[in-house]
Amino acid sequence: MKRRLIAAAVISVLLVTGLSAPQAQAAAPSPAQQWTEVQNLISGIKGVWTTQDYSGAVNTTMPNTALLGNGDIGVTSAGGTGFKTFYLSKGNFWAGNPNPSLVSLGGITIAAVGGGGGSSNLALGAAATASSSHPSFPPNRAVSGQWGSGYEGWVSQIGKPQTLTLDLGTARTFTRYLVRHDSAARPAETANNTKNFTLQVSTNGTSWTTADTVTNNTAATTDRTIASQTARYVRLNITEPTQGTTADSLNNPRARIGQLELYGSGGPAPTGPFREEQNILKGDVDTTMTIGGTPVVMRTWTAANDNLVVTQIQSTGSATVRLKADTWAGSAQPRTGFTNTAGVSGSTTWATRRTPTGTRWVSEASLATRVIGTGSTLSAAGATATHTFDLAAGQTIRLVTAVAGGGQNPTGTASAAQSLAGAQTAATLDTLYTAHTEWWKQYWLKSYVDLNDDVLERFYYAHQYFLGSAIREGKMAPGLYGVWATTDSPSFSGDMHLNYNFMANFYGVYSSNRADLGRPYQDLILAYVPEARRRAQQDLTRVKPDYMSARFPSGGMPSGLLFPVGIAPFGSTADNNYHQQVVNSLFAATQFIAYYDYTRDNAYLASTIYPFLKEVAAFFQNYLEFDSGAQRYNLWGGPHEGLWARNSSPDLGMLRYLLTTLVNASVTLNVDSSLRSTWQNILNRLAPIPTTVHNGQTVYALADPGTISGSDTRPIHPGDNTINLEFVHPGEVLGINSPAADRQIGINTVNAMNSWGQDNSFPKIFTQAARVGYPAQSLIDQLKNQINQKSVANLRVYDPFHGLEKAGAIEAINNMLLQSSGGVVRLFPVWPTSRDASFVNLREKGALLVSSRLQGGRVTYVDIATQVGGTVRLQSPWPGQAITVTRIGGGTVSHTDSGGIITFTGVAGATYTINAP
Repeated sequence: MKRRLIAAAVISVLLVTGLSAPQAQAAAPSPAQQWTEVQNLISGIKGVWTTQDYSGAVNTTMPNTALLGNGDIGVTSAGGTGFKTFYLSKGNFWAGNPNPSLVSLGGITIAAVGGGGGSSNLALGAAATASSSHPSFPPNRAVSGQWGSGYEGWVSQIGKPQTLTLDLGTARTFTRYLVRHDSAARPAETANNTKNFTLQVSTNGTSWTTADTVTNNTAATTDRTIASQTARYVRLNITEPTQGTTADSLNNPRARIGQLELYGSGGPAPTGPFREEQNILKGDVDTTMTIGGTPVVMRTWTAANDNLVVTQIQSTGSATVRLKADTWAGSAQPRTGFTNTAGVSGSTTWATRRTPTGTRWVSEASLATRVIGTGSTLSAAGATATHTFDLAAGQTIRLVTAVAGGGQNPTGTASAAQSLAGAQTAATLDTLYTAHTEWWKQYWLKSYVDLNDDVLERFYYAHQYFLGSAIREGKMAPGLYGVWATTDSPSFSGDMHLNYNFMANFYGVYSSNRADLGRPYQDLILAYVPEARRRAQQDLTRVKPDYMSARFPSGGMPSGLLFPVGIAPFGSTADNNYHQQVVNSLFAATQFIAYYDYTRDNAYLASTIYPFLKEVAAFFQNYLEFDSGAQRYNLWGGPHEGLWARNSSPDLGMLRYLLTTLVNASVTLNVDSSLRSTWQNILNRLAPIPTTVHNGQTVYALADPGTISGSDTRPIHPGDNTINLEFVHPGEVLGINSPAADRQIGINTVNAMNSWGQDNSFPKIFTQAARVGYPAQSLIDQLKNQINQKSVANLRVYDPFHGLEKAGAIEAINNMLLQSSGGVVRLFPVWPTSRDASFVNLREKGALLVSSRLQGGRVTYVDIATQVGGTVRLQSPWPGQAITVTRIGGGTVSHTDSGGIITFTGVAGATYTINAP
């Protein structure tokens, strides 16, 4: 490791049991020292690309290329050899019709202007027509320059032959052409590569001459040098559009051309070195590449508080190059029904996208681009507006693109985007860039960890970066895939799945001292409450008709909240299923409770959290069955989607968490004493978390054994999603200070499940294991193994279905370093004593900020900041040693030390140092 550990700054409680007494230190580093340490930790963690294939840029989940965002707009890096594209999206740009879905907005493409010579693609931006077209894949897509991984260009209707015709605008001379067939962008689609075609040319668009003939092609790309041709019109005449090797390609042949490119003598100029870096420390994308034969360097970033995307382009070449910047509305994989337009207004180009009409809302969003630093010529055609400009040797210019609109039924979005872009100057952009880098500096300083492990730190900081890019207070909370949309059909509509996925985005934000990121989550859930009330009263029967009809003949209950699986913004529904589950409201409640646990914001508790939790509880007060013989309450529901059982362990655990919080909150707020008694009575009589025996060991079960019905009635599903441990987290029923026997059952369950690599389990299993005290080195090894297997180029952990939720495992790393349960804080509870580590300003329940360092097997200091004051209880990191508690800036503080538990009263806003003199 290249770094030294610096003792972290202000605030901390810690614990390592059985460590030898250190020379006590409370050397809180200065802000400058903290920033130095943060830079040492993060500056080397970058996504790096050295080829221009941009694999995974177009993606129905999260892109795999470099990403930017400010919680409202998302930027996805893409492009191809010799040109650069950034797909732009907006977190609240959702189509309402026919069903709610996050959708693409458009993008910016920077390329050389075709105009003779060997270095430029003469076909780029040509007027394209075709014999037929799929409505979502018109012919101009084959000359758009937007081609990249996953990209489908022009797609014809079913039938053959088909033609694609280009009007170059004036006669051009070329000696080489490239056709990028379907599998060039979609490697699995080899059956759709064009088999037989001719390239034809014309000076008048009427009389055609065949310049080249290709038969029996199977390659993904056709790259042919031909006799020099001078023509205004070029046509691909496709006689066999597919290979005919599959039933679909044989029976439903469509022409599919990703790009048709034309070049002068020598074809594309050597591209020179290419390197792109995602700089997470500053929130920049840095690109070195060649455009039009000229080397350039680019820096792209998003403003912290304004919806602006800025790309700075500097020529490092020796000659002037003519470039164009296209601002376009659309999608890499579009759906029908959208309206895409573009135009010019003064010195600004604009492009607007409007979602399909229907019974729900219509959204609209716009882009507006200016070139700052040089003059440009502006033009527009269709859904693309263009700046054309010269970049002189050594010159630097900036493209600034404003984004406006989104939401329900907006108006004037193009004008708003133009006004924002038009207000920018070189001076304002300098100021905004300073504010942008300062925002990221302060974000990183909220808390940080030094694990002396490159693999863990790469995961930890990359996913903290994704959270900071996708979530900002006051903006719409992101769904499954963050704010990045390159298609109109993301998996699961990009919705907010409530049977864990949406919540998992936020699992690590509280302990990372970024609780403000939880507020957008709460806003989105609360927007759905009126519909959830209606569903509890009118739609309950759909959960499980036979059971619900017998218990609730009216089809509902008088009060409470019932959530479907997949909600969407504005109180809408994306996935209107229940899968026999009533647990979605409990999942939703966990993040309200976690926010309060870590902040102790009593004003927000009274105004927002407590009223919501009461409504969630009201459902279960109506719903629980009381068994008079056993004198207990039973809860029926679906532990897995489609199963039905009694006393599902996640349902029970999260209900306990909810009711315990309500009892305590009613005391804190001095309200609802009668309800408090009701809640406590239910708590006292809830069934225990179910267990079963698996391979001779007691483990936690999905539900009461023998009550499960459905496709898989086993009480434990090894290798599957660790649902049977969700009572541990996010349910908070079993923790690091729970009885050893109960935690051992948890460890047995983790081992029996063996779900380390299960795709749904990544945000859960590692935290659940840490909460029960799983052997530390084994837990680290399992986590690193998954990170190493599944990380892609932009450092995100990938699987084919999920996205931002993988950041939920940040909580696991924080919990290895710091945990509390039963009101007692522990430090390094699941961390090997032989491994040095430190952290600064991790947040613990009770609104405590904690900093500490473990070095050479010893805790070298502990600082604790008590943000709201109250009793602090921590397990001593120096058992058997005399302890002093000192208030920084004050004197020694009275405390007790009983059984190794140090207890003292903290004052709001004070910081304390705990030492063993």
